[in-house]
Amino acid sequence: MSLKDYLIKKPVFETERLILRELRPEDTDDLREWMSDPGLYLYWGKRPGRHDLNPELLFTAANQKPTKSFHWGTANKKDNKVIGEFWVYLIENDRMAKVSYRLSPACQGNGLMTEALKSVVDFCFTRTELQRLWTDVDVRNTASCKTLEKAGFTREGCIRQGKMVSSWCDYYLYGLLKTDLLPEHASQA
Repeated sequence: MSLKDYLIKKPVFETERLILRELRPEDTDDLREWMSDPGLYLYWGKRPGRHDLNPELLFTAANQKPTKSFHWGTANKKDNKVIGEFWVYLIENDRMAKVSYRLSPACQGNGLMTEALKSVVDFCFTRTELQRLWTDVDVRNTASCKTLEKAGFTREGCIRQGKMVSSWCDYYLYGLLKTDLLPEHASQA
């Protein structure tokens, strides 16, 4: 399969404790519970935007266009309550993409995002043609750095006083190659 196979219908993943799935209008109340929490934006690179403060806007027609990018809600398996979000986007030449994620502050610190990230990495490298995943993370966000490293990402550099989204800060660049995890694919890179 390739990225173009997922233009309309996005995959659903289940991990031990989570379901990663498309967000639905009925998730609005779940999203509203945590998306406006100021603590969530401490290292996000921006303050809450319109969609963060009004999650019902995520479900307007303008946000439903076919795309190679992915945006999943991270739902707790036991009650299907959406407790986070996950993105694979900024896809370049069907080869490289950025990953981003966030989790309700009430659910942080117990490995849930590492679990989700490993599942997304597996999908990207086994069911699409992507060869590289990357992200940037504020150097003060040690929890996110640990999450990335547990999922196999390598810290590739530090940008000092660079612009991350709309804030100026020091941030790390992290990357992961398909060949880092699946060495048998090294000749295909």
